[in-house]
Amino acid sequence: MAENVKAAGAGKENEGRRHRPMKVPADLDSRFLRVGDKLYRTAHDKQPVATIMPDRIKAKDRNSLPDLIRLTKENGWTAIKVSGDAEFQRAAYLAASAQGIKVDGYKPDEKTKAAAKREAARQAGVPDSQARSTRTVNQARDTKEQAEPRADLAERFRRQSDVQNAKDPELRKAQSHVALAMAVAAERFPSDHERRREFVAEQKEDVAARLGRGEAVAGIEVKARQEQRMREMAQHQILQKPRSR
Repeated sequence: MAENVKAAGAGKENEGRRHRPMKVPADLDSRFLRVGDKLYRTAHDKQPVATIMPDRIKAKDRNSLPDLIRLTKENGWTAIKVSGDAEFQRAAYLAASAQGIKVDGYKPDEKTKAAAKREAARQAGVPDSQARSTRTVNQARDTKEQAEPRADLAERFRRQSDVQNAKDPELRKAQSHVALAMAVAAERFPSDHERRREFVAEQKEDVAARLGRGEAVAGIEVKARQEQRMREMAQHQILQKPRSR
């Protein structure tokens, strides 16, 4: 069952919004494939990650919430209402709070407030060490809270632009894999912009998933290693012709 993110606000504002199709801005265009009101990550997805309407979004992929919240912000939303299970509402609150979007009707617990405050501080340029100092001893001991930085890091990697990730000390190495994917895509699909974009999006999502699992992502720094990785990635993407019987 899909969870909902709905626009919140004055009646006249929402009434007008119902007649305005939601737009996907250029900076998010590379994150999704849009087919009507359906958003997919790649052409290989069997189900859309979200269905967008003028005044609401039905999301099926919790990991896409940072991008979906950005989408609402770009379309002029300033507040949202969220329906769904507790984890979905919590994830939506964290993504919305980090981007200055108010969540009506949701009451976060203290750990969720702390996580939202930390992410807001990080985006405002406050060093991680300073942001972490505001956490309580009990929060630091809580195993779930300890796991949150991995999920937050993966969400930040998905949400930020390639330029932002390249400048981010915590994500610079991960972004090098996306840069390599861009080079591979340009070589393999020189005349197919859509396929290049899809290929890069797939590689970025793969790196984001690795970050979310807490895996160490080594940077690609040596040209020889880049060339080797390009060959490996190209080989993995080749479609094999079925053998004749």
